[in-house]
Amino acid sequence: MALGSLPRGFDVAALVLNSLPQDFLAEMCQDVLAFLQCKIGAVDITRLRKRLEGNGIEETRESIQNAVNALTFVYRLAAEKEVNPDALATYLAKNSSCSETTRTVIKHLWAEEGKKVSSSDAIKQLLNVGELIDMKWKLGVAMSSSNCKSLNSPYVSMILTIADASGKIKNHSFELTVPEFQNFSRQMKEMSAIMETV
Repeated sequence: MALGSLPRGFDVAALVLNSLPQDFLAEMCQDVLAFLQCKIGAVDITRLRKRLEGNGIEETRESIQNAVNALTFVYRLAAEKEVNPDALATYLAKNSSCSETTRTVIKHLWAEEGKKVSSSDAIKQLLNVGELIDMKWKLGVAMSSSNCKSLNSPYVSMILTIADASGKIKNHSFELTVPEFQNFSRQMKEMSAIMETV
């Protein structure tokens, strides 16, 4: 069964996963699976980092977050495609730099918890977060406010039109500073480039 290609940067995250003690990696996998089952709101990166530091292992917050993102991608993909544990391990062996130990831990946790994630309605909600219908923006300048008489600050006003999983259309509006908008634009371009490779 073809599962597709792994995202750019996955092998860097795999190197971090390979460097983790087996029991810690298993705990990280359990946290990700609990997140995918909506048992927890998010994986606690700060707690994971403190646990690693307590064991004398130095990893940046970003590298731990990347490792969690990689596991989340793998388990979401496995849930979406309803992959059995052996097929998941084989896929990782052929397509990633995950070590045999890392693959074994990922496979073992998928064997234990995979059916709960695959059969869960929560994963369907996570995989179908809505569809971007339209995006409008306009540049404005705030001339003054109740706190500042001469503000003269540029901003970008955004309106996103989103169709949720049920088909209901909602508008979401927000304002960004110009640097925030430039960062948002860059991220949208990166997502677009990734989507073209899928």
